[in-house]
Amino acid sequence: MTSQPDKKDTQPPAEPFVADFSEGLETGLYLALLELLDEGLIITGDETVIEANSAACRLLERDYRQIAGKPLANLFPSERAFLDARARLFIQGEMRGMLQISLPGGRHRDLRFIAAARLRPGIHALILSPDLIAEAYGERRAEDPLWPRLAAALEQPVIVIDERDVVVAANAVALNLLELARDQLVGHPVDACIAIEWPAVGATPIAHLHRHGRSEAGILAKVLPGPKPDWRVLILPPAATAGNALPIAAPATPVAALPEDYPAHVVDAARHAIEHNLLSAHFQPLVDTRSGAIRGGEALLRWRHPEQGVIPYTQFRNMARDLHLVASMGNWILKTACSRAAAWPKVGGRQPELTVNVATEQILEGDFAERVRLILAETGFAAARLELDLDEQILNEASPNVLETLQALRALGVKLALDDFGRGAASIPKLKRYPLQALKLDPALVSEVGRQEESEAIVEAITSMAEVLGLEVLARGVESDAQQAFLSALGCHLQQGPLFGPTRSAAAFRTLLGSGATPQ
Repeated sequence: MTSQPDKKDTQPPAEPFVADFSEGLETGLYLALLELLDEGLIITGDETVIEANSAACRLLERDYRQIAGKPLANLFPSERAFLDARARLFIQGEMRGMLQISLPGGRHRDLRFIAAARLRPGIHALILSPDLIAEAYGERRAEDPLWPRLAAALEQPVIVIDERDVVVAANAVALNLLELARDQLVGHPVDACIAIEWPAVGATPIAHLHRHGRSEAGILAKVLPGPKPDWRVLILPPAATAGNALPIAAPATPVAALPEDYPAHVVDAARHAIEHNLLSAHFQPLVDTRSGAIRGGEALLRWRHPEQGVIPYTQFRNMARDLHLVASMGNWILKTACSRAAAWPKVGGRQPELTVNVATEQILEGDFAERVRLILAETGFAAARLELDLDEQILNEASPNVLETLQALRALGVKLALDDFGRGAASIPKLKRYPLQALKLDPALVSEVGRQEESEAIVEAITSMAEVLGLEVLARGVESDAQQAFLSALGCHLQQGPLFGPTRSAAAFRTLLGSGATPQ
């Protein structure tokens, strides 16, 4: 009789080893694996370094305690270099490239990197290694032919300045404009050749160039981030012709603040401004960052005060509300802006759009939709080109006229956007109830991009929510290239703010549109 195999013999053998990661063994294994790498490995959050191996410490010439738990910005030569690197690595998702790293004693070192962004939300890995080929030339190469060749290929006057404030490239049109020979400019400290008034931090990136020994007020030049950390590129205006003088820096228009208590003569002056056309419309460019082209302009109210100069609306908004003039001024700017925009030339084959802010007081008048219809008919401005920006508080108004008015505006073909979104507490049901097409990020929130992780998370959440609701997201108050890159990576391509140039008078804005130039 053949014996049957024991059932126990047919069962697979038990797992011979079960890992025990209790009591910190998992962490110990993790740290040990880091040390197996010859390259420098850094595990980092968006702002703070979490972990670094010994190879990274050697490359960065710091000990472990000077890296782990410290701000990631400490590894870069400047705040701008850090923001640029963070945009490249964590927003644009560059996987390979070169970073300039700060070393003790004020030295710099170029390191190659391989990046794995977002191992999980907010956690990233960087593998660093030396650029041996570049270092074979020493820290300062005798010649770098790339940037002079790139500059020479451009028709616009261009000057490239390195981190030592030395001019490394200038094309022929720039030299002709400045009336300098190449050996008088290239290779020399820029301040030894040209007097430059650099823009303040956070200001519009426009520098004023003064040629030594000349009496003109100055040449305006847009300042762009350079091809390497702490480098700068100056874009100058085209050379002057016989009938076209060089643009010069104009004196700033004085901005006055009105007193908080409103004397009788101030009140009379405010009413007089409306009745006698002492208000004016200025325009701020709205730019599509995918192409750099102007998409439209936002109308901003100004008061041409006979004694205090040009006053922005923000300086007298409270007074206008206290005197019940908000609706009258809002209706004036709407009609004036539509009239101006009707004469705007096409940009890139399309008609620019117009944005006008609408106060809650205008909506509550009850006849606002009809007023808009009459203004469009009178000015000949197409409803599809008009965007009305509403205050977020409109969603909290209980009046049944609000929804009716907004639906009537949509029926006209006007686009409706919720302004300064992110500072209030608008709920999703309210956003779905009203016929909105877009959200405009609060400038205070945008200004914290690159500085506050919490604000960046809020912006990211807003864009994700807007996508689900089918709403477009626009940004106001964009100040830096890093903010532009972060917002663009989230799909927010329509932006405005100091980065794209100052607010202009109606005539100057129309000239800008007609020139086809990128705003600056």
